[in-house]
Amino acid sequence: MNQCGVRFGEVLGGWPLHTLLLSPDIAPDSDTSLEDAQEALAHAAGVVLNHLIDKNIPHNLLIADEGMTIYIIPRKFDLLIEGVTFFTSFESLCGVVKCKTEAGYKSIKQDEVTKRLQNAVSLKDSEFTALKKEIM
Repeated sequence: MNQCGVRFGEVLGGWPLHTLLLSPDIAPDSDTSLEDAQEALAHAAGVVLNHLIDKNIPHNLLIADEGMTIYIIPRKFDLLIEGVTFFTSFESLCGVVKCKTEAGYKSIKQDEVTKRLQNAVSLKDSEFTALKKEIM
């Protein structure tokens, strides 16, 4: 069994939610197997998810790239989110917004969704920075 590192980062570039990003760090000339990479990624994700659970931080999880990339979206509790006309399921947090009512659907605007995600759903900048420091 080979050792495989895991890259730990965050989604940048204007995404409205603070999002952690984990993926295996496989060197091009490495003989690391797919199983070793997935095992390392699963272990690292487990550490992060256990930390979020211990800190009582709700989160959504998206597994992509045939299981080789994991997006972890720490967020606020649904009960603390006021005035949001859409669900905070992973689909909404990843771009497919599902509205709670037909009236909400008819009145929703993209800018409103972005602002609501940033201000009402996502962790504050200071909370996310502290979370990253704790995990690292």
